[in-house]
Amino acid sequence: MKKKKLILIIILLVILALVILLLIHTIRNFIIIKNLQENVAQYLNSTNYHIKSSESDDSGTTMNIDYYQKDGKIAIIMERNQNGKVSKISSYEKDGKTNRYYDTEDSNVAELDTGSTIMFGVVNFFDTANDFQTFVGSIMMKIEKTEYNGKECYLITDIPASIFLNSTENNEIYIEKDTGLYVKSSNGTSTAEREYEFDNVSDEVFEEPNLEGYEIRE
Repeated sequence: MKKKKLILIIILLVILALVILLLIHTIRNFIIIKNLQENVAQYLNSTNYHIKSSESDDSGTTMNIDYYQKDGKIAIIMERNQNGKVSKISSYEKDGKTNRYYDTEDSNVAELDTGSTIMFGVVNFFDTANDFQTFVGSIMMKIEKTEYNGKECYLITDIPASIFLNSTENNEIYIEKDTGLYVKSSNGTSTAEREYEFDNVSDEVFEEPNLEGYEIRE
């Protein structure tokens, strides 16, 4: 009987130890995520910034993206290289109107006032509805300190996309500790890297191509 009680006590102690370790792990993750949410908040409402994104996938396709925003004007230039075949899409948004220009080796096409909006920009990668969701989402995540491009970052994996609104399944991401900006993400088949520049966007980047030489698509 004493042996059974001893075994039971050991089992309970092991369970208690595991619960404590899980709680410590979760609280640590929660604090880190909350700090990242607070740090990135200062950039979310910026009206003057440039994002340079470089993306690649297992097929060898690369995509270079330059996104500019300044005082309500947006420009995004996307250049894709697929097995040596290069194409470019340039989009400009102002006063609720978006014009888009497609440049390939075979044609140049323009779409004016497309009715669409440009979805890009600075994001809070760990946006949630409330702190409870953030806490629950912190349970499974693995967060490690690392360095990327000479800056102190967190490498974060096992992110529950059902909780964090701007994440996706199987992502591993690098987040700058001091800014909360995500600088690299990977989902196993593709990788994206980002660089940011604030309060230094020139008005020249919003000048649209001359329509001469473009086919206007209705």
